Formats: sequence, C-alpha cells, structure tokens
Amino acid sequence: MKIRFYKWLLFSLVILSSSFTPKAGIELLSLDMTARTLYQGKSVTGTATLFYRVRGSELVTKMHTPFEYVVFTNSIGEYKSYDIKENSVTLLEGEDMSSNKSFIYQFLNGQTNDLGLRDLGFKMTDTRFEDQIMINEWQAPNDKQISTQKIEIAFENYLPIYVGFFDAENNVTQKTYYTNYQDVLYSKLPFTITEINFLGEGDSSIARKTYSNLKLNGDVSEYWLNYSIPENAKVLSAQNANSSFQN
Repeated sequence: MKIRFYKWLLFSLVILSSSFTPKAGIELLSLDMTARTLYQGKSVTGTATLFYRVRGSELVTKMHTPFEYVVFTNSIGEYKSYDIKENSVTLLEGEDMSSNKSFIYQFLNGQTNDLGLRDLGFKMTDTRFEDQIMINEWQAPNDKQISTQKIEIAFENYLPIYVGFFDAENNVTQKTYYTNYQDVLYSKLPFTITEINFLGEGDSSIARKTYSNLKLNGDVSEYWLNYSIPENAKVLSAQNANSSFQN
C-alpha cells in the first residue's frame, strides 16, 4: 500500500492537469522533470520525462525514479498507468484525468488569464491590485458540489505567478506558485511550480516540480508515445475493464 501511495503522489506531482495549439508551431514536445515533495518530515523525489503529441492530445509520462512506470493520459480523461517491472496496469477514466488539465495545455493554449476556470463554470467576481500585482477572484458555480469555492489568481507582467484555493469557510487549502518562466516558441512556460497543500490541523505538504531539457518536434523521441502496453498485463484496478489489458 505504501508503494502505491507514493506512485499516486508522484503522479499528482507530474500530471493532474496536455494538448498544444498547432498555431504555436508545436507538434511534439518533451520535458525532463524533477519532483520533490516534503510531507511529515519525509522527502520523496521523483524524476520523469514528459512527452506530448498534439494530434490526439496524447500525454505520456515516463517515470524513471523511484519507480519505473509509464502513465498515459489524453484529452477525454483516459488514464493508464503501466508498471514495467510488475507488468501490471491501472486503468481509470474521468474528467480530472484529462490531459487538458495540465499547466502545459493552459499556458500554450491561451488560458493564462483564467487557467481554465471559465470552462469549469467559475465566474470572476472581483479584481484588486496589491503592490502593482493584479489579483482576480473567481467563485465556483453553485450547481457543483466541489470543495474549492473560491480561487484567486495573481498576475505579474500578464503572467500568473500565484493561485490560491479556498474552501467554503474561506480557509486557504492550497497555494501554487509559478516561477522561472522561459520562452517556448511564441509562448512562455513556467519551468518551476511550487505547490503547498494545507491538510488540516496544521499539517501540510510542499511539492516542487522543476522542468528542463525542452525538446520540440523532430528532436523529440516518439518511443514512449508509440509504446503499446502488453496485452497480458495484469489489471490492478479498473473501470469497465476485464482481467487482462487490451489496447
């Protein structure tokens, strides 16, 4: 159970939230990533490479350490996590798994002004300025039962640098910081993302994702994008799946 917990923790660091606009001249993209999280005095570090193909909105994450496995996601929320050593696969499906929730999709598809909140039904209710930093406040839709009721986005030079998540009691539940912006053709992408999750009773976790080694188009290896999970892989947990995997 502990190993599976760490795998899910690292997956949340890497993805949970890709598709790119062809207008930006991007067909393929890859990034190396180092994810470090600190929780209850313990540190976990994972390394991975992210691969993205515009056609089909395919996002593949090849985890290198501390576990070797591959995660496949797409725009409709199909999720496959393949453990290479154990030859086992986890299959899930849901809106939250969509590759369109990634920061890469949001930044390269012109969603920097709202980070996709408008598409989720959020409405902007207030704008204020603090030390020349613009802060927009967004309220959750009334027809959805979600824990986050308010979100604040702070901007500097028209780019988001901070996102704060609040519950119904106006308590902050998560803070996300976007830093180390770099040019990716005609867009800018944050190459460092720091997340602080407040877990209640004074407990919290801190995660930092650092990206590097950007490659585009012909420089991107398509091996993992074209990889097929073996048909005899054992299904650990699945929705609408049989005991063996079929591509």
